[in-house]
Amino acid sequence: MDETLRQLVERRAAANGDDVFLMFGDDVVTFGDLKKHVEVRAAALSSHGVRAGDRVALMLPTVPEHIYLFFACVWLDATVVPVSIHLKALGIRTQFASAKPRYVIADASFGELARAVSEDRTVEGVIWRGDVPSGDSRFAALETVLAGTGSVPPHAPGGLDRRCMVSYTSGTTGEPKGAVLSERWFQIGAKNAGQLAEVKSGDVLFLWEPFFHVAGWMTVLMSLQHGVRIGMVERFSASQCWDQIRRYGATQFHYLGGAMNLLLKQPERPDDADNPVRVAWGAAAPTQSWKVFETRFGVSIREGYGITEAGNFTMLNHGGPIGSIGKPVEEFEAFIADEAGKPVEDRTVGEIVLRPKEAGITMLEYLGNPEKTAEVLRDGCVFSGDLGYRDIDGNYYFSGRKKDSLRRRGENVSAWEVERVINAHAMVEESAVIGVDSEMGEQDIKAFVRAAPGETVEPADILDWCKQHLAYYQLPRFIEIVNDFPRGPTQRIRKTELPQRTTGIWDAEQHEHRNRAASTGR
Repeated sequence: MDETLRQLVERRAAANGDDVFLMFGDDVVTFGDLKKHVEVRAAALSSHGVRAGDRVALMLPTVPEHIYLFFACVWLDATVVPVSIHLKALGIRTQFASAKPRYVIADASFGELARAVSEDRTVEGVIWRGDVPSGDSRFAALETVLAGTGSVPPHAPGGLDRRCMVSYTSGTTGEPKGAVLSERWFQIGAKNAGQLAEVKSGDVLFLWEPFFHVAGWMTVLMSLQHGVRIGMVERFSASQCWDQIRRYGATQFHYLGGAMNLLLKQPERPDDADNPVRVAWGAAAPTQSWKVFETRFGVSIREGYGITEAGNFTMLNHGGPIGSIGKPVEEFEAFIADEAGKPVEDRTVGEIVLRPKEAGITMLEYLGNPEKTAEVLRDGCVFSGDLGYRDIDGNYYFSGRKKDSLRRRGENVSAWEVERVINAHAMVEESAVIGVDSEMGEQDIKAFVRAAPGETVEPADILDWCKQHLAYYQLPRFIEIVNDFPRGPTQRIRKTELPQRTTGIWDAEQHEHRNRAASTGR
């Protein structure tokens, strides 16, 4: 695959200029319109001073303008730095300290960015979508910038291996790191996503993901690669999702495990299966929800696996066992490694390791972090940090994060396994499990549980449920009922932000002690 992203947009506009690229509410954009919008913005940004190699931070909602500005940066050979719209000033400053963007393009609704930039004089210019704050000459209105004159720059020489994006990991198990991604990474990732989703002529892709996560860009590039249209919404809504899909006639729906469970927890409707979706594709589908989701909504699930450091999809499950993440795509080999990095036997849990067959298809580095880069990229492989195993037929299975495991009573416990059981409870919408310090040494297990809409769940009920499905050493000691969780870009829970406190939290050991005392009258 030797076509740059700019060449991809130009080719699609030339071949299918009048075909619909994007539907957003009542707005309709053709492939030809896309190219025109991008050229206008590329010329304007060039006139404003953006140059090849500049890092340009984008903090924008999921709207068409975001797509135009992304490709305008591509046109100029600039490197895009997506910024989560949920970050506060401290988080933005932390990311900027790493990314060091020269320019920022942001929406006026994100006032936290203005506060962060006011204390960061390394940012040379801020292009503001909305009313410009007073008192800082670095701010310019996007409308004013676009009204300027300029010519469309020639195709930059960077090629497929240039630095296209610095994508910051969600930081669910530690401080976010900036993965530097090439255009080749995006093209191959979208190609494999298209294979997983079984995209064909006439399909409509439903896009709900925020663009500060790479999954949203996979859908955009799948559209361009296959010449199919997108139906886009600004944010995910479990209660409105299927009606939005019906409105657009979407045939493909991208899920993440959290989104799938949220949809299943919605009240059942007689028309649940009356929708145009043919394939639901994604990652982290809960095994216990797989067939339930397919049957209720009348779709086929296509599960895959990928990490930002290697590729958006590096394994695909086409017709394999339920619960499997599939087998490696053609660009990768894979194996399961022990703590020394050596392959282990089938059916043995270890770290999932991916070996690219060609250069440039994985991340290039963690920006400014050679130590962390060397931990992940070594011996010609990508060490994922994910636990898994392979069966005798070559199918791979995910077993949790290495850093998301804990040790209790001499046993290693996967938080993912405990969460999977808790999430299967009929009155639970979502859960998160962490390790907390134990007075006995090692760790105790603390579970955070969010009840399903309209339901009330008690910690004792959760404990009883866990006893039916988990080993004694996997049982949570502390259970806290919560209304919501701190979340990262993909709606995954940020476990590093969950409180470690146990004082005043429901304690299973105290509960059991009270029950024993009550039964004996002591």
